[in-house]
Amino acid sequence: MPHLMGTPSANGDTVPDLWAVLADGSVRFHSGSKTALSGPGAEVIARADYWKTRIAIG
Repeated sequence: MPHLMGTPSANGDTVPDLWAVLADGSVRFHSGSKTALSGPGAEVIARADYWKTRIAIG
């Protein structure tokens, strides 16, 4: 993972969360837990080639 960032709770459960940018350009959200971080996370932005045909966000 080229980029990994921890943030305050993004899903409202008061536990810090992680955002990861993978080598293919996709972004995954990992919901924090009081004991462990498990699973592959949820893809919130598709891999980089998805963005080649987009001209705006929003």
